[in-house]
Amino acid sequence: MKIICTYCSKTKRDDGGFLPALRRYQSDRILELGNLADANGLEFMILSGEYGLIDREYPLPFYDHLLQSWEVDKLGNRVATTLCMAGVREIEYHTADPDMVASIRPYLSVMENACSRASVDLVVVILAGNPV
Repeated sequence: MKIICTYCSKTKRDDGGFLPALRRYQSDRILELGNLADANGLEFMILSGEYGLIDREYPLPFYDHLLQSWEVDKLGNRVATTLCMAGVREIEYHTADPDMVASIRPYLSVMENACSRASVDLVVVILAGNPV
Protein backbone atom coordinates (compact mmCIF):
# COMPACT_ATOMS: atom_id res chain seq x y z
CA MET A 1 0.00 0.00 0.00
CA LYS A 2 1.16 3.54 -0.80
CA ILE A 3 0.28 6.48 1.44
CA ILE A 4 0.59 10.24 1.32
CA CYS A 5 1.97 11.70 4.53
CA THR A 6 3.01 15.00 6.08
CA TYR A 7 4.02 16.26 9.51
CA CYS A 8 1.53 17.68 12.00
CA SER A 9 0.80 21.35 12.65
CA LYS A 10 1.63 23.60 15.58
CA THR A 11 -1.69 25.39 15.05
CA LYS A 12 -4.45 23.33 16.60
CA ARG A 13 -8.03 23.79 17.68
CA ASP A 14 -7.95 24.13 21.45
CA ASP A 15 -11.34 22.47 22.06
CA GLY A 16 -11.46 20.18 25.06
CA GLY A 17 -11.84 16.46 24.61
CA PHE A 18 -10.78 14.58 21.52
CA LEU A 19 -11.11 15.61 17.86
CA PRO A 20 -10.15 13.68 14.72
CA ALA A 21 -6.65 14.70 13.65
CA LEU A 22 -7.95 16.33 10.47
CA ARG A 23 -10.12 18.63 12.58
CA ARG A 24 -7.63 19.16 15.44
CA TYR A 25 -4.85 20.42 13.16
CA GLN A 26 -5.57 23.81 11.62
CA SER A 27 -3.48 23.52 8.49
CA ASP A 28 -4.22 24.21 4.83
CA ARG A 29 -1.28 21.92 4.02
CA ILE A 30 -2.86 18.99 5.83
CA LEU A 31 -6.30 19.61 4.31
CA GLU A 32 -4.87 19.91 0.78
CA LEU A 33 -2.79 16.75 1.13
CA GLY A 34 -5.80 14.87 2.51
CA ASN A 35 -7.73 15.96 -0.59
CA LEU A 36 -4.81 14.93 -2.83
CA ALA A 37 -4.78 11.48 -1.24
CA ASP A 38 -8.54 11.14 -1.73
CA ALA A 39 -8.30 12.22 -5.37
CA ASN A 40 -5.68 9.53 -5.98
CA GLY A 41 -7.35 6.78 -3.97
CA LEU A 42 -4.56 6.72 -1.39
CA GLU A 43 -4.51 6.63 2.38
CA PHE A 44 -3.46 9.84 4.14
CA MET A 45 -1.48 9.84 7.37
CA ILE A 46 0.03 12.51 9.58
CA LEU A 47 3.29 12.27 11.51
CA SER A 48 2.77 13.62 15.02
CA GLY A 49 5.82 14.21 17.19
CA GLU A 50 3.70 13.17 20.16
CA TYR A 51 1.51 10.34 18.80
CA GLY A 52 3.51 8.88 15.92
CA LEU A 53 2.06 8.06 12.52
CA ILE A 54 -1.70 8.52 12.67
CA ASP A 55 -4.57 8.54 10.22
CA ARG A 56 -6.80 11.56 9.69
CA GLU A 57 -9.53 10.20 11.97
CA TYR A 58 -7.25 9.45 14.93
CA PRO A 59 -8.79 11.11 18.02
CA LEU A 60 -6.44 13.71 19.48
CA PRO A 61 -6.66 15.83 22.61
CA PHE A 62 -5.22 19.32 22.48
CA TYR A 63 -1.43 19.11 22.89
CA ASP A 64 1.67 21.14 22.12
CA HIS A 65 4.84 19.22 21.35
CA LEU A 66 7.59 19.97 18.85
CA LEU A 67 9.62 16.87 18.00
CA GLN A 68 13.25 17.16 19.06
CA SER A 69 16.28 15.49 17.46
CA TRP A 70 16.92 13.34 20.55
CA GLU A 71 13.46 11.77 20.10
CA VAL A 72 14.01 10.65 16.50
CA ASP A 73 15.29 7.12 17.15
CA LYS A 74 12.53 6.15 19.57
CA LEU A 75 9.74 7.62 17.41
CA GLY A 76 11.32 6.12 14.27
CA ASN A 77 11.06 2.67 15.84
CA ARG A 78 7.41 3.29 16.76
CA VAL A 79 6.58 4.54 13.25
CA ALA A 80 8.37 1.56 11.65
CA THR A 81 6.11 -0.76 13.66
CA THR A 82 3.04 1.18 12.49
CA LEU A 83 4.18 0.96 8.87
CA CYS A 84 4.68 -2.80 9.08
CA MET A 85 1.35 -3.37 10.80
CA ALA A 86 -0.48 -1.24 8.21
CA GLY A 87 1.20 -2.95 5.25
CA VAL A 88 2.67 0.28 3.91
CA ARG A 89 5.21 -0.28 1.12
CA GLU A 90 5.67 3.31 -0.14
CA ILE A 91 5.32 6.77 1.39
CA GLU A 92 5.03 10.03 -0.48
CA TYR A 93 6.14 12.39 2.29
CA HIS A 94 5.38 16.11 1.81
CA THR A 95 7.54 18.51 3.79
CA ALA A 96 8.94 22.00 3.84
CA ASP A 97 12.64 22.09 2.98
CA PRO A 98 14.39 21.02 6.21
CA ASP A 99 17.40 23.14 5.23
CA MET A 100 15.12 26.19 5.25
CA VAL A 101 12.83 25.25 8.17
CA ALA A 102 15.07 23.57 10.73
CA SER A 103 12.23 22.75 13.14
CA ILE A 104 10.80 20.14 10.77
CA ARG A 105 14.12 18.32 10.20
CA PRO A 106 13.45 15.81 13.04
CA TYR A 107 10.16 14.83 11.38
CA LEU A 108 11.91 13.98 8.11
CA SER A 109 14.57 12.12 10.08
CA VAL A 110 11.87 10.01 11.73
CA MET A 111 10.43 9.10 8.33
CA GLU A 112 13.87 8.23 6.94
CA ASN A 113 14.64 6.17 10.05
CA ALA A 114 11.28 4.36 10.07
CA CYS A 115 11.25 3.63 6.35
CA SER A 116 14.76 2.21 6.52
CA ARG A 117 13.79 -0.07 9.44
CA ALA A 118 10.55 -1.20 7.79
CA SER A 119 11.96 -1.52 4.23
CA VAL A 120 9.45 1.04 2.94
CA ASP A 121 10.19 3.18 -0.12
CA LEU A 122 10.26 6.89 0.77
CA VAL A 123 9.62 9.60 -1.80
CA VAL A 124 10.17 13.08 -0.36
CA VAL A 125 8.26 15.98 -1.92
CA ILE A 126 9.64 19.38 -0.90
CA LEU A 127 6.94 22.02 -0.54
CA ALA A 128 7.65 25.68 -1.25
CA GLY A 129 8.21 27.97 1.71
CA ASN A 130 7.04 27.01 5.19
CA PRO A 131 3.49 25.75 4.58
CA VAL A 132 1.35 25.78 7.70
